[in-house]
Order: sequence, then structure tokens, then C-alpha cells
Amino acid sequence: MSHPRLVTLLTTVGVTLAVAAPEPPASVLYVKAKNTHLKASSQPSARTLDILQPGHSVTYLGREGTTPWHKVTSRSSQGTFTGVIYQANLSSSPPSLEVLSAHPDKPISPTAFASSGAAVKALGPGAIAYGQSLSRPESVAQLEALEKVAERLRDDDVAKYARAGGLPEVMGTSKLEARAATSKGKTPGGTR
Repeated sequence: MSHPRLVTLLTTVGVTLAVAAPEPPASVLYVKAKNTHLKASSQPSARTLDILQPGHSVTYLGREGTTPWHKVTSRSSQGTFTGVIYQANLSSSPPSLEVLSAHPDKPISPTAFASSGAAVKALGPGAIAYGQSLSRPESVAQLEALEKVAERLRDDDVAKYARAGGLPEVMGTSKLEARAATSKGKTPGGTR
């Protein structure tokens, strides 16, 4: 076979294979951190479109430039949103079920396990007794005083404090404008 015919044949086969090659399927990733914010963009002041819990699946659309943010689509009871999630909050496999020592034969979902810690006080009777036996028993009283202060704080107060200090909000409702806009059609800063 002559050189020009071989080049033509290989070019034709290559073009045919390129056209016939199926597009790779969209990857599914899983949220692995509690209260993961799906943001409208990777900018620090970007709106939060939705807050996702461990085990929630998202469709991976690609990396946001050279940043550690990944563009994803998420479906939830709030709607379908396209935004970005920080890569450390995503996993290629769903989180494993958590096992409690009281019932090792009955694993629970990661979301339920994460929520179970929300109602636990920092100091129970055992921790108080142990803390008072140490060389600095006043630390127990200090932690109890901090618990009382924490009980009075609302999520919005914490978000306001973070904003005032130039920190990203990780709790509170001020950044959840998308939920209010859901009924109006398009979500500000993101695609619905």
C-alpha cells in the first residue's frame, strides 16, 4: 500500500472512530461532609444555592478552572441546581453506613449519624467527673459557661459574625436566597 493511501486510510479510520466514540457518561460523586454548600460560583461571596448532606449524589460536570472547586448538578427537594462544591467535600464512592456500639448489627445512614451529634452536649456527667479530677478542674466550669453562651446563639448570629470578619458563612439562612427564588423560576447566580 502506498504512503498516501495509508495516510488516507488511517485518517478515515481515525475520523470514523472519533465520530463513533460515545461521549463518556457523566460521573456521579457523593457529598461526604455535613452541611456542604452548593455555591453559585467559586467566589468567596457567591450565593449558596442549596445545602447538601452526606450521601447526597451529584452529577460531576468538570473542574472550575485550576481551582479546587468542581462544577456539579444537584437534584433535591428544593429543585435542580448547577453550581460548584469544594473538592474536599466530594467523594467518588458513597459514604459507608455508620455503626453504633449499642447496635453494631444495625448500621445507620451518614446523615442520621451526623445529625445525632447535633443534640449532644459537650459535657456529660462522665466528662465532668473526669475533668474535675484533673489538675485544672476550672476548665469544666469554663466549658459549661461556653455551652450556656452557645445555647443562646442562633445560626444567623454566627453567619453575621463570620461575614463581619470576612469569613465564609457555614451556617445561617442569609445565603440561602435561592430557596426563596425557587418559586420565581431562575435561581440568582446559578442555573435551575
